[in-house]
Amino acid sequence: MPEHFTLVETAPGIHAAIAGDTGAAGANAAIIDTGRQTVVVDTFQTAQAAEELRTAAVQLTGRQGLLVVNTHWHSDHTQGNQAFAADAIVSTRTTLELMVADAPADLAEYEAEIDGYLAGTRLQLESDEEAVRAAARRRLSALDQLKQAAPGFRLTLPNLLIDDRLEIAGDRTLEILTYGGGHTDSDTFVWSPSDRVVVTGDLCWSRIHPRIVDGHPGQWADVLERITRLDPAVVIPGHGGLEGPELPADLIGYFRTVASLVEAVRSGADPAGLPFPEGSETWSDPERLRGGLKALAAR
Repeated sequence: MPEHFTLVETAPGIHAAIAGDTGAAGANAAIIDTGRQTVVVDTFQTAQAAEELRTAAVQLTGRQGLLVVNTHWHSDHTQGNQAFAADAIVSTRTTLELMVADAPADLAEYEAEIDGYLAGTRLQLESDEEAVRAAARRRLSALDQLKQAAPGFRLTLPNLLIDDRLEIAGDRTLEILTYGGGHTDSDTFVWSPSDRVVVTGDLCWSRIHPRIVDGHPGQWADVLERITRLDPAVVIPGHGGLEGPELPADLIGYFRTVASLVEAVRSGADPAGLPFPEGSETWSDPERLRGGLKALAAR
């Protein structure tokens, strides 16, 4: 039984790896058996979680050689790549470039960066706002896991680049697709047409305010509209629990509203005084939206 995530079979041979509360995973991943090849979508945030993911993929499918997909450049989806260093790792060229640009110069710099985040997060425990304190408590467990993994960290980059589409043939055919950028400058997702299962990476978040600081809300909504046209039945999001087709459909309206809120902040509105997009009033991590609006308005 994995310590850092929970496996949920969404269709025969397709398992969602839903991040647990230890903080080591950081985001969701997936394991897909095509009958000829084992595909792993995203690799978590730490080596300890990624090693568990690799073990699970081998045990579920009986294959040592894997094909890994990095849906985008953020470290909570790619920093476990080192556990898959012997495998093919797929991304877009832009994702690779962003990973290189974000990489620390050396291990000492990386460990110092984690220490800085830990110090700043502990200060947030003293905030007057409960939402900020709660977010800090959640973040501390993830940072503690990163600190544990840091001495053995090795940057491992994608080695198989795609422009717009890669088809993986087998008993089930998978499509690795990109419609451009939304959550980041380049986002990839994995689609199983026969099962109507889509693994979206951070294009979809379930009942959590998404990270938007690197995003493009209007384009994000456009990408989600194209995904809804695929008619998925099951959505494995980057964060949160499994969902149905209503998730990308609902998020289209969310990001259209976010785009308008960014313009309001640019015109002088205070993010703290703006209403949440309809339907998201009870989602977790509202401070992420407030901070994201401020960051996008200043861009």
